[in-house]
Amino acid sequence: FFWIAMDWLYPPSCAGCGKNGERLCHSCLQQITPIDHQTSCPRCDLPHANHLCPDCQSQPPVFEQLRSYSVYDGCLRRAIHQLKYENDLPLADTLCRFLISLFAEQNWQVNLICPVPLSQQRLRQRGYNQSALLAQILGWAVSIPCSKKALYRIRETRSQVGLNAVQRRENVKGAFSAVPSIVQNKTVLVVDDIATTSATLSACAEALKSAGASQVFAITLARTVQIEQS
Repeated sequence: FFWIAMDWLYPPSCAGCGKNGERLCHSCLQQITPIDHQTSCPRCDLPHANHLCPDCQSQPPVFEQLRSYSVYDGCLRRAIHQLKYENDLPLADTLCRFLISLFAEQNWQVNLICPVPLSQQRLRQRGYNQSALLAQILGWAVSIPCSKKALYRIRETRSQVGLNAVQRRENVKGAFSAVPSIVQNKTVLVVDDIATTSATLSACAEALKSAGASQVFAITLARTVQIEQS
């Protein structure tokens, strides 16, 4: 209701096409096609894999399963960019509807939600963590506790942008830690905006399981389709 009131006072423009009056217009929403999970990798949700993808066979992720709503392209890509870099915080409410719908399709018995944490440096620069916004809204919607303290970074990492799959895994290796008193014996859902190689999500899962989490699932708005492996 807060964001509805804000939209009435300050009419938004569509993050996909710029049309006035809506955060994401009907036309742009129709262009965001859900991933067909029947034909994606059953572990990391890589689209059109039809079976366990080569990367999950050679470097199995630590999490049990990742599900993403759609491919990182077009209107969804522009909307995520606006949320992430343009301070368009109300857009988290709109985009999280995709996560709510996606979560409802899964058979995960989750009892704790946590976002992928930003480094302190990036948090100071950006002023907010877009994944934490998504995680909190999802938690409210599905009545599952969300903790921003359960998982945290213990060292700075360079941006994953421009790195290949091997470099991404090395970049985030050992970068996270978790609080045993919060996560022990819990089935945890990790929330992020985009999954590329899923290296960050796997590193988060490793930290959570090291702290006693029993299972870790992951959910993102978008999934990239291709990235150089080496």
